Amino acid sequence: MTDNGGCYRSYLFKTAVDHIMAKHVTTRPYTPRANGKAERFIQTSIKEWAYSQVYENSEERTGHLKPWAAFYN
Repeated sequence: MTDNGGCYRSYLFKTAVDHIMAKHVTTRPYTPRANGKAERFIQTSIKEWAYSQVYENSEERTGHLKPWAAFYN
C-alpha cells in the first residue's frame, strides 16, 4: 500500500511490483488514516525484513523480500 505519489505510479515501480508478484494498492487521496497504514507497513518491513539480519549484498536482501511479504500477508 502506497500513497499516490508519482514514483509509485511509474512503469519501473509497476515492473518491480509485478516481479515479486505483489498487488499494489494505493490509499485514497486526502485520507491520512489510510496513509498511516502504508507508513506502518514501511516501518515494519524495515525492521523485520530489511534490517532484521545481515545480508551479504542487496541481491540477497531482495531475495528475502518475496518470502517475507508472503509471511507478512
